[in-house]
Formats: sequence, C-alpha cells, structure tokens
Amino acid sequence: MKSKYFLSLTFILIIKCMSAQSLPELIKNGNAKIASSDFTGAESDFSKAIKVNVTVVGNYLDKLKKYNAMNEYQRSTSDMPDGFVYKHDLAVPYFGHGLALAGVGKQNDALADFEKAISIDPSYGDAFCERGVIYFGQGDKNKGCIDLLSAKVVGSEKAKSLYEKNACSDVSTAFLATGNTKFDAKDYTGAISDYNYAVQLNSESADALIKAGECYMMLKKYDKAIAYFKKAQKIVPDNLVVLIDKGSAYNSIENFKEAFNDLSIVIKKDPNNYEAFMQRGLACEGMQNLNSAIYDYSEAIRIKPKDGMAYYKRGLANQDGKNKSVCKDFKMAASLGIEEAKSLAEGCNPKPKAD
Repeated sequence: MKSKYFLSLTFILIIKCMSAQSLPELIKNGNAKIASSDFTGAESDFSKAIKVNVTVVGNYLDKLKKYNAMNEYQRSTSDMPDGFVYKHDLAVPYFGHGLALAGVGKQNDALADFEKAISIDPSYGDAFCERGVIYFGQGDKNKGCIDLLSAKVVGSEKAKSLYEKNACSDVSTAFLATGNTKFDAKDYTGAISDYNYAVQLNSESADALIKAGECYMMLKKYDKAIAYFKKAQKIVPDNLVVLIDKGSAYNSIENFKEAFNDLSIVIKKDPNNYEAFMQRGLACEGMQNLNSAIYDYSEAIRIKPKDGMAYYKRGLANQDGKNKSVCKDFKMAASLGIEEAKSLAEGCNPKPKAD
C-alpha cells in the first residue's frame, strides 16, 4: 500500500511540475491577455508571477532600504560601491498585475501595484504613466501631472502626449499658490514640498525656486537656500529679489564677501533699495569695514527716515568712535520703537552733577 501511495504522490508531483509555468511564460501570457482585453485571465497570470518572486522581491527591497539609509562613506565601503543596481524584471509582474486590475475597474488596487513596481524600479516610466492616468481618472490632476512628468522625463512617449494634452504646466501655478498659502501660515516644510512640485512641473519657475529658498532661510538651512537662489538666478539673472535673498543668506553663514558682491549689484541697479543697503551694511560690519557700514546705514536712513532699525544699526557701528551722533541715533531708534535701542539711549543721558 505504501509503495502505491508513494508512486501516486510522485506521479502527482511530476504532473504539477510539468503543468507549472515558468516566470517568463506567465508574464508573456499575461501580456497577451491584456492585449486581448482578457483582464481577468491576465490578473491570474500576473498573480502567479508575483508569487514566484515574492521572496526575492522582499530581499531586494530590504537591501534597497538599507542602501538608502547609508551615508556616502558607508555606500563606498559596502558591497555596492558603484551604486544600487535596480532590477527592472522584478517590477514587471506588479506592473502587469496593475494593468489587469485597472482593466477590471479596481483602480485603487491597481495604484498599489504601480507603486510597488515604482518602489522596485524608480525609473519605471510606464508605471508612472499608468499611475498618472488613474489619478486623472480619480480627478487628482496634481498627482496625475507629477506622475506624467516623471514618466516623460524617462522617455515615455505616451506620457509626453498626455502631459501636453492635460496642460500640466498650468498645474505648476496652482502648486505655487498653495505653497504661498502655506508660507504665509509659516508651514515652511509644507510650502517647500509644493514649491518643489511647481519646479518639477515647470523647470523655469524662478518664483517657486526663490520662495523655496526663502523657506529654507526661515528654517535656518542657509546652504540649501543659497542652492535654490543660485538655480533661480540662472533663470532670472537680473532679478533683484534673488540677489538680495542670496546676499542675506551669505550674511547668515558669515560669507560676507559674497554677500557684499551680491548686494552691491542690487545697489548699482537700484540706488534706493533699503533692504540692500541694510544687508550690505551688515556685510561691511562682518568684514570690519565700519566706515562703509556707517555709509550704508546712512543711505538706508535716507531712503526710510522713519525706520528705526537703520538708526540703531548706525549707532552700533559708530559706538567705538568719538562721533557725537551715536546718542542721537539710539534716541531716534528708541523713539521709532526699537526696543534694543532704549537702554542704549538712556545710557547716553549725562549723569547728574554731585552736590
């Protein structure tokens, strides 16, 4: 009896092995069924294909996660010194499964599959494109345009056509507007995200680059701010706002020479720019050129005679000298509401003579 049982079991296993399809066959059959609109059959084939590689994909994604968490030194000394090698073939079954699910109307499930395919191969243009199509179908034009742009960048002709057809460049303006709203609400991190989307959708959006840089200024991440201002300057080299912003950022990291250069360009083009004189005065102070700083603060006072900060700054720059106008500057600054100047103004009052 036992021998008959083992013979039967062996026969069943042989039949199963003979009937089992290889991964390439499953993918080929699934694609053929999608082409003939047999989405239910395709879904079955791609489900089997996913199961074949489920362990391999899990190990691959674990390795990718660890690689992404490494710093540059760790990457250079790892077993992947030349970078992580993405395995496109592992993403294909998920993409096919997503197409099949979309074909039977399971859009949200299809999104999950396209996201999985993209996580495996971040340059999978077709997956970005199809995910973007679903987003459009769900009424989310913003996400749809972002995905179509990503697909377009890696060469998807279908995505390029759909991107232009849906006027995605217009969405950049919408992201800029929402970014401005978040900026005004002091949600600088959220604003940066929207500004970056605006730039992705329109690489010539200097306004978005400038505003993102200003967000990084508010977050005191000055190096990142300067990087954004430089990108904006390449697009609008004569824009005074970006020059003032960049000069201010350089002052914040005590690179006073670069700050002076940027702000001097602004002043040459706009001799009545209060902010440029104030910031250049700060740069001059940083370079220990107090006479030039005093000149710049005086020019700022000329432009805005009712702004106390320039009086206060000029008074500070003059403190070590014998100029009698120091007390006048502190008193004027105090009268114009500069709290820091009040104690200095009071110190200027002559001491009463002793009896």
